[in-house]
Amino acid sequence: MRWQLRILHLSDLHLWSGTNWLADWVASLAEFQDIDFVALTGDNFADASGLRMLSRALNPLLKLPGAFVFGSNDYYSGIPKVPLHYFFPNKKPKLRTVPDLPTEDFRDFLTARGWSDLNNRVATCTLTSPARQGHSAKKLTVALTGTDDPHIGRDQAVQVPDTWGKADLRLALTHAPYARVLDQYVACRADLVLAGHTHGGQVCLPGFGALVNNTDLPLSYSGGMHLWHIGTVANPAPRVHKGITYPLPNLNKLSRQAGISDWRPGGKTWVHISRGLGTSKFTPVRLACPPEAAIISITGCA
Repeated sequence: MRWQLRILHLSDLHLWSGTNWLADWVASLAEFQDIDFVALTGDNFADASGLRMLSRALNPLLKLPGAFVFGSNDYYSGIPKVPLHYFFPNKKPKLRTVPDLPTEDFRDFLTARGWSDLNNRVATCTLTSPARQGHSAKKLTVALTGTDDPHIGRDQAVQVPDTWGKADLRLALTHAPYARVLDQYVACRADLVLAGHTHGGQVCLPGFGALVNNTDLPLSYSGGMHLWHIGTVANPAPRVHKGITYPLPNLNKLSRQAGISDWRPGGKTWVHISRGLGTSKFTPVRLACPPEAAIISITGCA
């Protein structure tokens, strides 16, 4: 028996009071698309006025099962800068430590409607894949794991729920797709990783692609679906949080904890890196990099 699950992946909305049109477009997806599950991978705010826009955008989608993780712009409002500043990595912005966004109100808004908070957390949900052409209806166990934003060092070592080994689907979320996090998900044998953050480069050259992606990944991984191998980045950037640099997680130990008895460094996992829907309100420009909301169809056999 073959089943199919359709996941709507939303990321980097960057909503504020001036983005009514985008909020309404996101809301319309609940009516016009065939969706079974929603994954929201962070950077939802431009500033605090975005909470009202997020309620407007997501209310219709909250009728569906879903899960979320946060990015830095779910804690801290955007500041004036241009995408090209990433060419100068030594010019670090001033570190902010006091959130100025209604993070907890937004978290409560999502969890009150049943969405799973995967910020350094795990969850399990039961979904029913509907009967579609060539596919049968099936009750599915979906094991979920996620990290808080690696870009600002809020990620912790990946954990997996007790249902991981027997789940029909193992789904992982993170905001910024840093190699240290993707490698952990490979070691745990996640079936699919969903991430955002890069904006697809936002400013791209036609025929070449992204110029920067604000992670430690190769530029070819700035957006889209990829098969990620451990070792793609030879020296992953370590986690740095509040001035402390942490060692990279032990992948062998992590795989054993996940119940993977035959793990090997050559493993691989599918990763979808969303180009996102929004931009900073201070630089509302994309070049050769259209915004996106992705619907990912996953097919399995029972």
